[in-house]
Amino acid sequence: MADLKKLSKQETEEQIKQIVNSQPTLKQIKKAKRLAMSKNIKLGSLRKKFCKKCLTFFTPNNSEIRIKKSFKVVRCKSCGNVGRYRIK
Repeated sequence: MADLKKLSKQETEEQIKQIVNSQPTLKQIKKAKRLAMSKNIKLGSLRKKFCKKCLTFFTPNNSEIRIKKSFKVVRCKSCGNVGRYRIK
């Protein structure tokens, strides 16, 4: 935890992007969220890449994506949680 305070906000953003762009494990996703919260960084589009409830990284095998009207509906096959995101 002590080394988290030493990173600048920009370095923390780069580290979060690096974690999410690879195939992260549950532990790595938790670390990225903790880093974002510690420096008050919004994840934006990165938060749509994992389940809000169980923190599973979405892949074609463990998620189901549907387009309904103006929403992208993502269902996690691990926990059954449904996330709805407006399409612009």
